[in-house]
Parts: sequence; C-alpha cells; structure tokens
Amino acid sequence: MWSSTVTLLIVISLAALAVVAAPLAVRLFDRNAGWPLAALFLAGAVLLARELPGVSDGRPLEFSRVWVTDVVAPGMDVTFSLRGDALGLFFALLALVIGAVVFIYSAAYLPRRQGNTSFYTIMTAFTLSILLLVLADDVVMLFLAWELVSLASFMLIARSGSGGEAGSVRTLILTFIGGLTLLAAVSVAATAAGTTNLQEILASDFWSQRPELTVPVAVLVAVSAFTKSAQLPFHFWLPEAMAAATPVSAFLHAAAVVKAGIYLLLRFSTVFHDVAVWNALLIIVGMTTAVMSALFAVQKTDLKQLTAYSTVSHLGWIVATIGVGTPYALAAAVATSVAIGLANAARPSRRARAGRLRTDWWRHLAGGAGTLVAYTMVLVAVRRAPVGYVTMLRESSVVLGALAGWLWLHEGLGRRRAVASVVILVGLALLVAVGTG
Repeated sequence: MWSSTVTLLIVISLAALAVVAAPLAVRLFDRNAGWPLAALFLAGAVLLARELPGVSDGRPLEFSRVWVTDVVAPGMDVTFSLRGDALGLFFALLALVIGAVVFIYSAAYLPRRQGNTSFYTIMTAFTLSILLLVLADDVVMLFLAWELVSLASFMLIARSGSGGEAGSVRTLILTFIGGLTLLAAVSVAATAAGTTNLQEILASDFWSQRPELTVPVAVLVAVSAFTKSAQLPFHFWLPEAMAAATPVSAFLHAAAVVKAGIYLLLRFSTVFHDVAVWNALLIIVGMTTAVMSALFAVQKTDLKQLTAYSTVSHLGWIVATIGVGTPYALAAAVATSVAIGLANAARPSRRARAGRLRTDWWRHLAGGAGTLVAYTMVLVAVRRAPVGYVTMLRESSVVLGALAGWLWLHEGLGRRRAVASVVILVGLALLVAVGTG
C-alpha cells in the first residue's frame, strides 16, 4: 500500500487522467462517458476520505517537489507543493463528489452526438483546476490554478452558443480582475515573507509587524474572492452564466467557481480574522449582497435566474459569516457551504416549464423559509444566543418565511406583495433580536 504522502498526487493524477481520457470516453460511450469519468472522481474521493481521521488528528497530507529554482529571488524556489489539511480536503471532497454527481446526471441530460467531447473535456479540466486550487501549498500554484478556473468557466459558458457569448466574456473579464488583485496580494506577501510556500507565508511574523502591508493585502484578497463568489458589485456574472447547460450551471454554483472565492476567504482568515478592515469589508459586502440578491430573486419567474440570485444571496451570508472571524462563525460558513453546494447540485431544471417557474406550493415554502433561516444562522454565529430562544426563533422564521415566500412568488400577486413585505419585516425584526438580545 502506498504512503499517505503520495495520496494527494494520486488524486490529482486521477483527475488529470479524466481530462486525458475524456475524448476517448466520449468516442466510445458518447454522452454516457459521464459514468466512467464520474468513477475516477469517486475513486479520488474515496482515497481522500480514508485519510480524514489522520487529518482530523492534525496530520495533514503533504507532497512537494521543486518546480522552478530561484524564480523570485536567489534561494526562493517555486515548488509543486500539495497540502491536504482539513479545509483543503473538505473543498476537494466537495468538488469530487458533486463533480461525480453532475457527470452522472450529464450522461442522461446531454444530447447524443452533439459536442459532448468539448463538454466532458472542459468539465474534467475544470474539476482538476479546482483540486489544484484547494490543495495548493505554493502561492504560484494557487494563482495558476485560480486562472485555470477562470479560463475553464469562460469556455464552458461560451460553448452554450450565442446566448452565452456576452456573459462568458464578462465572466472572463471580472474573474481576470480578481486574478490581478490576487497576483498583487500573493506577490507582496511572498516578498515580505521571503518564500512562496503558502503555510510559511500564513505563519510569517510580518502580518503583525508590518500592518501597513497587512491591510492592503487583506483588501486585495477580499476583492479577489468577491469576483469569484459573485459579491456586489461583481455579482452579475453568475446569473449570466445560467445560459450554459444545466450541468454546467449546477457545477458552477455548487462546487466550482463560487466555492473558489469562499475557499480563498477561509484560507486567509487565519491571518485576517482580527483585522478590522477585513471584518468590516466582508460583513458589509456580504450582507448587502445577501439582501439585494434575495430581493432580485423573488422578482424572477425564470427558474434558472431565480436559482442564480438565490445562490448569490446565500453566498453573501457565507461571506458575512466569514467576516465575523470567530471559530463558531467559520464553522457555520463551512457547514453552510456544503449545504448550499449539495442543494445547488440537485437543482436540474426538470420542473421548469416553457422557461417559467411552476407555482408549486412547496417551492414557495422552501424559498421563503430558506432565506430567513439563513438570517438566523448568521446571527446565531455572531451572538450565540441561548439554545431555547434560537429554537423558538428558528421555528418562527420558518413559518414567516414560508408565508412570505408564497405571497411573493405566487401568481397574481396584487396586494399580496405589500402583505408579504410586512411579514418579512416582522421576521427580520425577530431575527435582529438575536443579535441585540
């Protein structure tokens, strides 16, 4: 049996094998190529899952080989360095498992003999890029993987035809802006720390000794993450990305681009959690995005657009929770990430009819309740109110959210919208009581 130190290399190799094998698999199985490709991802997920007990005990997986010598300065080598700590393995498993589910769904969703080679090749490359991003332990590798994710998302959206061309270009421009800010941030950090190793940079003393560098780097990292996680004012690319095929949008929302931004925030929260500018920026931008996107979502009748704005709203709450910076808040952000990822992966638009949202009563209940329960999660993370009080409040939020969601989304709104507004305000007033009580 191989050593745990090469587990990460094997997982990356399986993902790379999927990229190389995708054209041949499509040639042999056409759209059913999703099954063998999903099997490769699931095999990688099993290998990582077997290492979870050791990682939980503080023994992260590591693999490192010198890649380029003296690239930044004499003695500063760039390494092909992988590190699987708890955070990295969490997002890697999220990408592999949800990627496998999306590929299995694609085997039944895609048309026969119509461009499936490009779809599976780019999707497997997309998954490989995400794995490299979340497992990278060198900031040069981190940046390269970040840009590969941007390129892969651009190509997936652009292949949807004329309807996705404009959105794909805007997505590329926005994510490249985030790439430039990330490049500036990691360049400053690597120069100050004297190394490109991510863990050594995060453990460096210059963060506390040189606050004139810490604050600008924190802002640059936050802006980079905002572009990927669709936060205001960079939010509009995600709804436009819905022009892509349903498996693509499911993967974009659940495990790929948007989670790259969340991962970056969580990774750098190690050094920025007590930086006031970082806390204020994430909380203000996150909560503004959450509220505004929820308002946009309830006005949509197209299922894909509603899903997109709903995702942006939930991402806003996750970003705001990360901005709080406490261990409880960060744990809540991670738990919400996996919940939203699983929910979005299971949203194929089979219930869309002629591009319009069906008025199923349960959909309205879930939509309204889900948003208000998210308010409770964030506020509990901030204040940690008594359990009994929170339980009572959560139940009230579900009832009020369900009623408000039904009133807002049901056909023939009329005066119901005004009533729904009152209901939402009452629910928010109860939830704010958690933060001030």
